[in-house]
Amino acid sequence: MSKSKVDRLRGKRTHGKGNTKNNRGGGSNGGRGRGGSFKHKFTKYAPLIGVRKLLKPRLKAKTQLKTITLTDLDLIIRDQTTIDLKQLGYEKILGTGNISKKVTIRNVKAITKVAKSKIEAIGGLIE
Repeated sequence: MSKSKVDRLRGKRTHGKGNTKNNRGGGSNGGRGRGGSFKHKFTKYAPLIGVRKLLKPRLKAKTQLKTITLTDLDLIIRDQTTIDLKQLGYEKILGTGNISKKVTIRNVKAITKVAKSKIEAIGGLIE
């Protein structure tokens, strides 16, 4: 009776797979799935993706505007009638809190609907 393949390979270091570097998994065949599809497997996937369409668009970090609330703005106003937000170092006004004095605000990059309605309700202007 002949031995099975498993029995024949008992005691053999590589089990018929050649060098010990071979048969290690995904690495021995160049990656799993689409791994290497833009490097050594490009010719295999090129007809499927056209001219490198598979690349994800490069995302840019969103820039955060420097914000100020109406409460903080009210503390800054005191007895002024006009305020230059850019000079103060702010770009956007948020509607949190209330404003007590009529004021003209200049150089506003962005403003929320709530903040705009509160400022205009008291008689202020946004330029």
